[in-house]
Amino acid sequence: LAQVWRLKGHSVAGSHANMSKNKHRRNVAPKAKAQAKNDSRQPAGQPNAPMVKKGEKKKAGRGAGRGAGPAAGRGRGASALRKKGAHVLEQVTDTVPEDGLLRHQLILKAHTDAIMAIVMAEEFIYTASRDKLLKRWKPQRNAQGRFEMMADIEVPLGEIPWCLISAGEWIFCGLGNGKIRGYSKAGREINFEGHTKRVSCLLTHEHVLISGSTDGNVRFWQLDPGSQTFVCTHTISEGISGSINCLSILDQGLWVGGTSGVSLVELATLKVAMQVQPKKFVAGLLQFTGHMIVVYSDGSVCIYNALGQQTHSQPPLPAGPVLCVIGLDSGPRVLCGHAKGQVSSITLPMFQLKKCWQALERCKVQCLCCAGHDGIFLIGAENGTLQLWQRDAAHATEP
Repeated sequence: LAQVWRLKGHSVAGSHANMSKNKHRRNVAPKAKAQAKNDSRQPAGQPNAPMVKKGEKKKAGRGAGRGAGPAAGRGRGASALRKKGAHVLEQVTDTVPEDGLLRHQLILKAHTDAIMAIVMAEEFIYTASRDKLLKRWKPQRNAQGRFEMMADIEVPLGEIPWCLISAGEWIFCGLGNGKIRGYSKAGREINFEGHTKRVSCLLTHEHVLISGSTDGNVRFWQLDPGSQTFVCTHTISEGISGSINCLSILDQGLWVGGTSGVSLVELATLKVAMQVQPKKFVAGLLQFTGHMIVVYSDGSVCIYNALGQQTHSQPPLPAGPVLCVIGLDSGPRVLCGHAKGQVSSITLPMFQLKKCWQALERCKVQCLCCAGHDGIFLIGAENGTLQLWQRDAAHATEP
């Protein structure tokens, strides 16, 4: 186990996703307040911010005002969206030639509920779902030369998982009851607890496991050689407001993203040094060349240096609310997963939107995972669908 913790900081944010399946969604937000009760990812008063920017008259009754024809029922009529000036959804695609993107595999119902987290660990890929299962997948190439994943094993968790991280021989899973569970390749299982609410993100730094929770606390865990269990050595609660969604480390600072912005913690003292403005819901943190990229749930982006000073900001992305963020070495790129099934590809270091494509049909991109240095990444959907993609710059039709 000592070998497990001799690694540098690595963060996998949890899905922090909407607990509601919301099967009968519309393109406007008359049910936003009801969704907010189940969706802690969204800031107070802004649950699942819709693409429609203009106000809409409140409709009485469940069936009132639905209209008829192609725009009836779930609101699938594109004409209705255009009338409101909304971002019209495109057709789902499996190729994005402008940016050299190709979907290798589509696995419908990889899980029976939302895929909350994905992590790559050596030769396997792990997915954790709201169906309370942890699944292991083995990637391989098929006869056509495309990558595909074969289901290997599955483990019942008994609780809803919210995040995953790979650390050496171990897979750690943050659960909804506040516990952290670890599985080793040798078949050992460990549980350690301390949080009072769900564990939403995990990170390893040197020999320490760091966890963030919706209870507003950051905990530091170290292995006790005698008992071979993990012990909480430090807890940070003061100076952090709201639930915690994501963690990342830049230089000697721990960046804590939550429902009320970013708190910058000095690792030397484990004290909150400053609150990074603006104070709004953080969807993800991504370190890049000595800077921290902060993506907010409304789709806006800010970039800061190691001191927490803002060096760049931009308005919300055209595709709207963001649920998850990853960095892709190929390009390099920042990929943002959106609430309406789109994925945005942003170039680095210029930070320009290269392409936004429809990966899912009227379904949230619940989580994203970079699976290596060859441009492979995975998309986990709210409906349990799993997609395997690759970016190959050599096949891009545009520079």
